[in-house]
Amino acid sequence: MSKILNGEKVLCSIKSHKDIKTSTIIGSFFANLVTMGLAGMVTNNFNLILTSENLYIEAKGYATWGGLPEERYVDKINRKDIQSFDVKCDGADELITIITIKNKKLTFIRNNENNNNLALEMARLISEDIKN
Repeated sequence: MSKILNGEKVLCSIKSHKDIKTSTIIGSFFANLVTMGLAGMVTNNFNLILTSENLYIEAKGYATWGGLPEERYVDKINRKDIQSFDVKCDGADELITIITIKNKKLTFIRNNENNNNLALEMARLISEDIKN
């Protein structure tokens, strides 16, 4: 994670996942059967990292051979480019919807069993930018 930040101070960081369709999982399974595991896997672990300047979305996966964690990709969104960052609570989950000024829509789910509401805190920090 430190290599993506370029010295930026982390204000908030949360772990999340996406709601993956069963058909995507089945397709990945059969692709891995045919290619002897070379097709990889569905990436479903994401770290949302908020700094004073950017929101980083770091996708994590596990190596096909050995199951070691690895970074799949990182999206970098300037905080000024975030149009909305909405969080809705649904039982033990926080449902996060991010919309950029280019109308890119991203959705994530964060486990909030500890009731620490970190996604709501991240939304509060970002809303300060949106209001200004």
